[in-house]
Amino acid sequence: MNDQIYFTTIAIIYCILNMITIIFSLIIVLTIAINWKMHFCSVSNLLILNSSFVFFLYAISCFIQTPLMISNNNNINLLFCQLCGFFGQYIAGTQIFTFLAQAIFRYFATVLYRQKILLTFRVNTIIIILGWIIPLIITASLLVLPLAYQYEPESRICFTSTKYLLGALIVSIFIFFMPLTIIIGLYGLILWNLTHFDRFQSDANNIIRYKRNIKVFHNILLIVAILLVCGVPYLLCIIINIISETPWILYSIKTLCISLSIALETLVLFFTNGKIKKILYEKIGFHQTQVQAIQSRKTNHINRNQILPVIS
Repeated sequence: MNDQIYFTTIAIIYCILNMITIIFSLIIVLTIAINWKMHFCSVSNLLILNSSFVFFLYAISCFIQTPLMISNNNNINLLFCQLCGFFGQYIAGTQIFTFLAQAIFRYFATVLYRQKILLTFRVNTIIIILGWIIPLIITASLLVLPLAYQYEPESRICFTSTKYLLGALIVSIFIFFMPLTIIIGLYGLILWNLTHFDRFQSDANNIIRYKRNIKVFHNILLIVAILLVCGVPYLLCIIINIISETPWILYSIKTLCISLSIALETLVLFFTNGKIKKILYEKIGFHQTQVQAIQSRKTNHINRNQILPVIS
């Protein structure tokens, strides 16, 4: 009974996190897609659109498996479990490659900005497509291994099991460590370039570009930090399984942390994009109400400080 209460609580938190991801990622996707030509026709917004769409797909894949957490049914159809595990792992891997695509573009925009061809839609669209193909090849190859995608009673979901070390190591090395190492390396080069910026250069365009890159660098660094912290439980499960047996509660924490990571990353994408917030607030009338309130306060302030006419 206690186990059932525990997994029901985990399932509720799991649903809340995934619902946050779905709502905010869908807002970002629809806002950019609908207002593409007028406000968002740029490579950076294309990359944000790509990341948000991946977040949305991952949250959907999580919702598909949520009933498994509550039902406690170990007799799961093997094909269904493998497909769910494959799809969830594929989208989770693609998510990291979307960050890699952003890091590559930011490196182009900051360090190689004189090479205009690297900043074009064509080049970055190819990078985005490769970011979908590479994790597909890696995760599809795991289907050959019969134990790679399996139902974990400890977490009650179908995913790449950390008990099967070969599959878990392939995922960790090629889908997590390698792209993350490249991301950290690129941002290290970007930071070095920004810190060695010629501050005595009076070119206004260079100064504006420098300030913009610093702001974007801080935002993306926050996303990478979230990714690192929330990926620790999965790595702990692999390391502990090599040495001994992983505590069963860590499996659920691992699952929650992945969803928490994506929910936080979605919120960061939304709240650090002023244009998306502005358009959304205008659509729901929040911006207009806020402007009216400010104007009302200004009017009241003028009325209170108005000089009264002298009555003779």
